Formats: sequence, structure tokens, C-alpha cells
Amino acid sequence: MLAKLGPLNPDDVADLRFFLEAVPDPRSRRGRWYSLASILLVCAAAAVSGARSIDELAEWGARADAGLLAALDVRRHLLHWRHAPSRSAIGRVLERLDADALDAAVGAWLAHRHTAAAPGRRRVIAVDGKALRGSARLSRPRRHLLSAVTHGRPVTLAQAEVGSKTNETRHFQPLLAPLDLDADVVTFDALHSVKANVAWLVETKKAHYVAVIKPNQPTAWAQLDGLDWHAVAIQHTASNKGHGRRESRSVKTLAIADNLGGIAFPHAKLALRVHRRRKATGRKETRETVYAVTSLDAHQAKPAELASHLRGHWIVEAQHHIRDRTFAEDASTVHAGNAPRVMAALRNLAIGALKALGATNIAKTTRAIRDQPERALPILGITYKPDLNGT
Repeated sequence: MLAKLGPLNPDDVADLRFFLEAVPDPRSRRGRWYSLASILLVCAAAAVSGARSIDELAEWGARADAGLLAALDVRRHLLHWRHAPSRSAIGRVLERLDADALDAAVGAWLAHRHTAAAPGRRRVIAVDGKALRGSARLSRPRRHLLSAVTHGRPVTLAQAEVGSKTNETRHFQPLLAPLDLDADVVTFDALHSVKANVAWLVETKKAHYVAVIKPNQPTAWAQLDGLDWHAVAIQHTASNKGHGRRESRSVKTLAIADNLGGIAFPHAKLALRVHRRRKATGRKETRETVYAVTSLDAHQAKPAELASHLRGHWIVEAQHHIRDRTFAEDASTVHAGNAPRVMAALRNLAIGALKALGATNIAKTTRAIRDQPERALPILGITYKPDLNGT
């Protein structure tokens, strides 16, 4: 699996350490032995190796030899041996860590990786939320995170914690505000199809959008449903088979700026109608019509490209699946302090770094790295030379 990742020269990858330096240390200066960067680097290397819990983060460090620990900036004891941070030391740091700062550092590093992997391309970014099911306790509801993830190779550019799923719309602007979105395309489902957020996205961030409209927005829905779609020919079709089902999609687009006038969704240029047919093995065929609007005009995006943006939005769900199945996020019972969100950031880092290198099966790749732990370091942009790192 590692042979498929492409070049693993650390000189071609930004050093994660430089980005982690922006994360403030929550500990008192007195009594520190391990630097914050060294603890976070151990955690990052363990996550890339498939670690799913704080215990497994510490176990990776315990298995690392002196050369690996030296490369990760773990200090040498006065007796000249190196020892990785304990489980309790890691746990205390993750609970108290500034999660906003860590997400910003991880997002900046992953954005750099994504740009290097696909230079010059217009980014398409999906915004969606995910609950951390195992983080709930009697006195506290489960944590809920909102993320901005690139289409194609999923890289998490930003992540924020929200109070509950119904509060996601309030965090849309704060989530995207730090990002440079000039000329990028942002996709989101009906929950975030709020006119104020969409106007801000176009006017302030100079970005484009593809917004799904559902019946719970009755005015916009009726407006789109009432267009003369019968007079428009199908402009793109696609079909695929897999996972026990057959699915086909047809797409129509219609210019709406003149048709809808002042009632139009902010800065909307095109309306989209996607008709889906799905046939699962042993079940009846289902049909669904989905409407969307976009600020892109017919000269900026073809129907096939718009259809790809809509379908690609669900890459967020694919990443959630990896976090749940490969990293056992839903089964995690980590709940104290900021640790649940920090663990989610480490999983985002691992998935984004491996996807940027071309990994197609994260589970197999992390198992391969687990057997060769030194391979985790160049993925993080860290040079590892056993003969020079010393014991």
C-alpha cells in the first residue's frame, strides 16, 4: 500500500512542526518536560499510523525507538534515554488544548498540502456537520462539529464545534471567515441555504456557491418547481452501479436572473434540477427530484461540472465514514474537556495527509504504516535519519 502513495520525500512536504508552533501551550511553565510540539507530533504520527484512542496514541509512542522520538523533538533525559509521553500526560494536554488553535494549525497545513497536490485548480469545498456520538454524558449532550472539506481528495480546511445540529447555520460564517475563498466554489445542503450566509459568501468572500433547496424553504422551492422545466432538454446524464444498487441521474439547468427578478436567491445565476432514479437489489425503484441554485453562470460551469459539484458534496459523508469505520470515532468514549474535538482534528490530519498522497484505502494504508512506524514521519514533513538522530 505504501508504494502507491507516491513520493515520501519530507523535503516535498511542509514540516508540520512549523504549523503546530502557533498552538498555545495550556500548561504552566513549571514542571514541563515535554514540549507541546513534541506531544502533538507523537499524536499526529500515531494518528497517521491508525491510532484510534488516547491509549493507542500513547502505545505508539511507547513502541517508537529513540531515533523516532528524537526526530519528533522528544527531549533526552539526563541519563541519556528518551521516553515518550505517558497516556496520562497526553490525555491532560488534549483535554486542555486550545481546540480552535489546533484546528486552525491543522487546517493551514492541510490546505498547503492540498494546494501542492493540485496546484492552480479551483477548489470546491463542502460544508457539513457531524456528531461525535460517544462524547455524550448525562450532564452534557454529544459534541457536534461543523467542517469545511475539499471535494475530490478530502482535506479538512476548517472545523468548529457547534452547540447542536440546529445551531450549525450560526457557525457557517465563523467557520469560513479565516479561509481565502476567492473564486472557490462552496457546496452545502438545505440546512445552510440561508440567504444571509449566501450573500456574505459571494459579497465578502468573493466565492461561488451551489446551494440545495428543499421544501422546508417553501418560497424558493415553489419558485424553482414552477419553472418551465418541460421546455428544457436534458443536458447531462450519468449512471453508476455499486454497493448493491443502480443509480442514474439527469440534469437540467436554466438561467434564472431574468426569470425570478428580485425574488431570486442572492446572486443566483442558474437553477438546477437533478432527477435521480435508484434501484437497490430486491427493492422497488425510487425517484427523487432535487433543486439547487448557483452563482456560477453557464460560461463558468457546464451542466456536467455542476452535477459533479452536487454529487461531490457527499465526499464529506465519505470522510465521516472513514472516521467512524477506520478510526472508530462513533465508538470513542473520549469526552473530557476538548479531547473529543482534538481527537477529531488528529483524524482529519491523518486522512487529509494520506489522501493528499493518493491513498485510496485509508484502513490498509494506516495498517502498513503501523508496521513501519518510521514511514509516518516523512508524511508529516519530518526528516528521519536513524544514523543521525541518535539515541
